[in-house]
Amino acid sequence: MSFHSRSTSWSMVLSGIRNSGPSKAEFNAAMLAESAAKLDAGRVQIAAKHGLVTGSTFNVSTIMACAIVEARKHRRNDPALTWGAALSRALRFFWACATTARRLAVPAVAPVAPMPAALRRGVLARAWELFRSSFNYPRVPFRSIGRDCFTWAFRKAWAEARETARLAGLGIEALKAAEAIEPRVRVGLSTSYTDSIHQVAARNDAVRLRAAAMAYATA
Repeated sequence: MSFHSRSTSWSMVLSGIRNSGPSKAEFNAAMLAESAAKLDAGRVQIAAKHGLVTGSTFNVSTIMACAIVEARKHRRNDPALTWGAALSRALRFFWACATTARRLAVPAVAPVAPMPAALRRGVLARAWELFRSSFNYPRVPFRSIGRDCFTWAFRKAWAEARETARLAGLGIEALKAAEAIEPRVRVGLSTSYTDSIHQVAARNDAVRLRAAAMAYATA
């Protein structure tokens, strides 16, 4: 009787183990999701400890008080840091904690409030305003521009109205909070030229829509 020896290929075994497990992309996605969950949990814990949020309402005075205390710590640890930079860093941190706590406390799917009648009536006027400013109407005749361009302006006006209604549903406190942490850019400084024209336009649109939403928001 003859015996045939068979050697085990460990490279094939290790390759099989790797292939049976998650891919690199799946592993990285799982790690990112875990890190995000831990970050959210830590922020919620800080928000609960300091009382940054009550139900779905931001406690603005508490957030500001915590930020001032934290900014003083930053200044002690780094004397070269200006008070404005220290307060901005601390304020952004506590607003992030409060926003996370509010987001996780409020149900993700909430009933959408009907669009205010005054906002709905202004859609057509806004569409004509966009049409004139974007396509130089009436200097350029309507027949030269075409209906598709007005359709674009009309859709954009409806999108702005829906976004205004959504922002108004967040409440006045949330809108004030968003306004408080909006970065201020002073024209003339070197930092005022770092943003592209699209970023500047998007920021201006966001500020304009928040201001319009304030007229329809409730406390």
